[in-house]
Amino acid sequence: MRFPFVILILAIAPLAPAADYSKDVKPILAAHCYSCHGALQQKAKLRLDTAMAILQGGDNGPAVVPKKPAESLLLMHLRAEEGHDLMPPKSDGEPLSAKQIETIVAWIEGGAIAPAGEIAEPDPREHWAFRAPVRPKAPGSGHPVDAFIDSKLKAKGLKAMPAAEKRLLLRRLSIDLIGLPPTGEEYDAFEKDRSPDAFEKAVDRLLASPQYGERWGRHFMDIWRYSDWWGLGQDLRSSQRHLWHWRDWIIESLNADLGYDEMTRDMLAADERHPANPAKLRATGFLARQYFKFNRTTWLDETIEHTGKAFLGLTFNCAKCHDHKYDPIRQVDYYRLRAFFEPYQLRTDFVPGESNAVKDGIPRAFDANLEAKTYLHIRGDDRNPQSEPLAPGLPPLLATGELKLQEIPLPPEVYAPQLNDSRLAAMRKAAHREGDSAVKVLEARIEAEKLRIEGVKAFADSAKAAAKLEREYNLSRAKAALESAELEIGEAPESKKAEATKHRDAMRKAFDAAKKAAESTDGKYSPLLGTIRSAESPTDSTFAERNTYPKTSSGRRTALAEWITDRKNPLTARVLVNHLWLRHFGNPLVPTVFDFGRKGTPPTHPELLDWLAVEFMEKGWSIKRMHKLMVTSELYRRSSDGDEALLKLDPENTFYWRQNRQRMESQAVRDSLLLITGQLDSKMGGPSIDPVREADSKRRSVYFLHSYNDRQKFLEQFDDANVLDCYRRTTSVVPQQALAMANSKFAIAASEAIAKRLPNGGSDNEFIVAAYSLLLASKPNPEELDACREAMEDWRKVLKVQETSAKVRANLVQALVNSNDFITVR
Repeated sequence: MRFPFVILILAIAPLAPAADYSKDVKPILAAHCYSCHGALQQKAKLRLDTAMAILQGGDNGPAVVPKKPAESLLLMHLRAEEGHDLMPPKSDGEPLSAKQIETIVAWIEGGAIAPAGEIAEPDPREHWAFRAPVRPKAPGSGHPVDAFIDSKLKAKGLKAMPAAEKRLLLRRLSIDLIGLPPTGEEYDAFEKDRSPDAFEKAVDRLLASPQYGERWGRHFMDIWRYSDWWGLGQDLRSSQRHLWHWRDWIIESLNADLGYDEMTRDMLAADERHPANPAKLRATGFLARQYFKFNRTTWLDETIEHTGKAFLGLTFNCAKCHDHKYDPIRQVDYYRLRAFFEPYQLRTDFVPGESNAVKDGIPRAFDANLEAKTYLHIRGDDRNPQSEPLAPGLPPLLATGELKLQEIPLPPEVYAPQLNDSRLAAMRKAAHREGDSAVKVLEARIEAEKLRIEGVKAFADSAKAAAKLEREYNLSRAKAALESAELEIGEAPESKKAEATKHRDAMRKAFDAAKKAAESTDGKYSPLLGTIRSAESPTDSTFAERNTYPKTSSGRRTALAEWITDRKNPLTARVLVNHLWLRHFGNPLVPTVFDFGRKGTPPTHPELLDWLAVEFMEKGWSIKRMHKLMVTSELYRRSSDGDEALLKLDPENTFYWRQNRQRMESQAVRDSLLLITGQLDSKMGGPSIDPVREADSKRRSVYFLHSYNDRQKFLEQFDDANVLDCYRRTTSVVPQQALAMANSKFAIAASEAIAKRLPNGGSDNEFIVAAYSLLLASKPNPEELDACREAMEDWRKVLKVQETSAKVRANLVQALVNSNDFITVR
């Protein structure tokens, strides 16, 4: 009697609701299936990016049969039913969860209803960043930047703010271009200059300043991941010693306005383009910085990732384990890109006058392993490579023409650096200091080395002669050292006898070893060091002795660099002008500065971006010219003040109705204080400053040692560059920043020094106005003037001091330095 009741209950129970395609199903397919069955590619001619495409199917028929889950091929593959491969394959990520599969089943059971008007994924070839920029016509006359910006303002019903006050504008420009505020004299001269080109003259003056390269060098060091070496103790594990040579090259190149295309080519391949030019070779510090001692794959992975992000604004690293989920970059493309870098290694070349490469040397790239093969790593696991090697190649959709790979012959001073003139001169000078016998030995080794490199038969005899002479010389020195040690025992006081005896025993041991070596006839003389080659792994113990290198370079990195800087490449110029725009205006035109791909955020002003990119390339890739173009716009000179009505319409200032306020970077904060105190050391270049032993250095902050382990403490408080990844600095507001400006010895000393430089005579009003004018580039309003006078009176009472007390005035300066208006570029 109960059975009919159960049937009745089932009959009146509500059915499970069908899944909604757009809300429930499509997001699952987009996350797991589109990379193989979407706009990027259509395996088995199947697309899954619209419901109609799913119902239509591919080579094997419809992927889904409405109301019949058991007959739907899509589900058979998602469940890996017998005779059907699991989809997505394990190499492309995790399979769908049971809940996700149930959602798709529910949609099919409900009839696989397709929404009307569904649009398929756009063809990646139509993605804005993959199409070469074409110069659009500016929508109006006058300055092109303003023409593009103002046309959108008008369309959005927004009104531009008026120009900033002249003094404030000069401060903005000076900190922007050289990272330092104007001096009092510069403020006065600018205010007095009423000529129509006064601002343009200030721009030209600042761009011509050597301090421009230091300021913008730090910006590019962020983008290119500059980091001094680090490790454990003296063990070099990441980056390279003396990487400051690359930093100096960056600064010098910017000051000389070397074309950005030329800078890029040199950073990737100066060792092939200018193999015997040490000044140019410094550029390959970009590659030297990627060094990682413990894993070659990690080293090359970082090289590929950050070459892509820095120069092309693409996340190639997403394709290491599987085809890129969004951009037209297959996994095989990733490893073909790796093949460009496969042969390269690193070495440190000696610099003239220095015989110890640990003290100084130029870290640089070179092709060491010309026969090295590149294999695709299954699921990105370097322990599981495919069997067929891959040749260098470009992602097909981004290729701009035929890839020209050609080996490059190298001059003798490059493949045999121990025999170049400057190195031989240094070795001969050192030998002369030791005596005539040392010179005789060195010349024999040089002669043998020349014959070895020439590959002649006479080398064997020459090597034996050099080895014999060197061992005899070493034996004579060991004998002299032993005799001297024996004499010391007789002359030593009783308290020193044991120590002298220990030294004698060590010398005897060295003598016995030298005597045994002198009996050998193997022809092994000490190698002549021309460079120090970086260890290729933790077990590589002979790296320093390998000083003869291939006579050719593969030319692969030159070919890659030529493609990156090809005028047809749609990305390089766009990425660069976007970085410049970000730093001049506070917000980039493309918010995702290192991802211009389909996952990134589209540009807010695409026409302006393309106009700037084309202008940049057509005007010789000149960075200084692009600076001037941007900062001479009316947009750049607008006030940064807000407007209630406009803030409601465009709270994020997306359409640039005003200039954005920007917090100064850590380096600019410190350097500005030093400049205003009159203590800034203008010396340029040279080895990095130790942030602990030389923490009180008055040099610009760009010269402090900057690594994963070591950073200057004051700079750390204000969002210093992350050494691992810093395409765009973060801006935080934390208590430590206020404490650093209020309580650090540096800030206190700076405030005292600034107070002394301001007019010491006169009234409080005069002092307050002078302090505001120099520190904040503005005049105090009546309320601020009253507040400052009251504070100074209170300090006098507490400190029990006279009216013109230096301490009271230093307190006021410190209060202004701690204000938001000092650390903010307005």
